Amino acid sequence: MAKTTKRAVAKVDFRKLHPELYRESREIAEVRAAKGVFLAVDGVGAPGSQAFQDAIGALYALAYTTKFTLKNARLGDFAVPALEGLYFDDPATVQQGQWHWRLQLRIPEQVTARVLADVRKALAEKKGLDTSAVKRITWAEGRALQVLHLGPYDQVGSVYERLAAEAASRKLSCAGPGHEIYLNDPRRVPPGRIKTIVRMPVRAARA
Repeated sequence: MAKTTKRAVAKVDFRKLHPELYRESREIAEVRAAKGVFLAVDGVGAPGSQAFQDAIGALYALAYTTKFTLKNARLGDFAVPALEGLYFDDPATVQQGQWHWRLQLRIPEQVTARVLADVRKALAEKKGLDTSAVKRITWAEGRALQVLHLGPYDQVGSVYERLAAEAASRKLSCAGPGHEIYLNDPRRVPPGRIKTIVRMPVRAARA
């Protein structure tokens, strides 16, 4: 009897598909982020707060369970990408405890609402996890300036100032929200080696 072989499932890896969006360069670059699909949680509070940590936990639980569900069924596979954070308030005028943010993970388009509904049900039944706060969204960031920040998160403010100055020099204006992509785990590297891509959407400045 002939032995059948299973075909490998191609893996979607956004860092390979869109290398310019995840490039670790300390030189400011202009990028264009086209429409993508994300798992996202909106919240209010300081980064690192309980609400913030709960959002991260729900995002990763849903993302990884979806990944392995699809892979085991041989319906697809994807690399769970770096966590991203969007920040909607001006830190100069709004206290951290009142910051509005969105945490998100990019996913392939094939991860539909129906696929997620089945995974959510399994997580609730098997692990008692409620992922109802996690939304599936489509978002196009568009034109932006970005740069790699190497160092503690509490120094990111100066990077936004640098991006704003660069935007002005290019006759552009910042169009927010501030966008951060966390490339490594701060629990596993010293503060000086934490890598964060800092991105700011921009548009042509009005004359």
